Amino acid sequence: MKFFASILFCLIFIGCSDPVPKGIIGQEKMQVIIYNLMQTDEYLSTQIRDTTIKEKMQRSMNYEQVFSLHNTNRKAFYRSYKYYQQRPDLHKKLFENISDSILKKLSDTTSKKNIKRIK
Repeated sequence: MKFFASILFCLIFIGCSDPVPKGIIGQEKMQVIIYNLMQTDEYLSTQIRDTTIKEKMQRSMNYEQVFSLHNTNRKAFYRSYKYYQQRPDLHKKLFENISDSILKKLSDTTSKKNIKRIK
């Protein structure tokens, strides 16, 4: 009986999950890539701007580095991003997880600073 119950549970779990189609970057990897792209934008916003053209060129080069770091490319990223945009529930979850990750990193950093002060 336990065997059948466990098989039923597995079938329900597999049936309810919505795996991304082939050629679409998985949600966890997309979160990391988007977070890295956000960091790139933040970094570039703090740099002295020469011209808009140079800024766009630099952003493009930095984005390519992020894509390379994650073994993907611009085309695959934007195809995947469009996939998530067309599914509001997944898109919302994607950015909620990114936000949670940022908040966790901030709270970890804050707690580490507080620990250093106590010592």
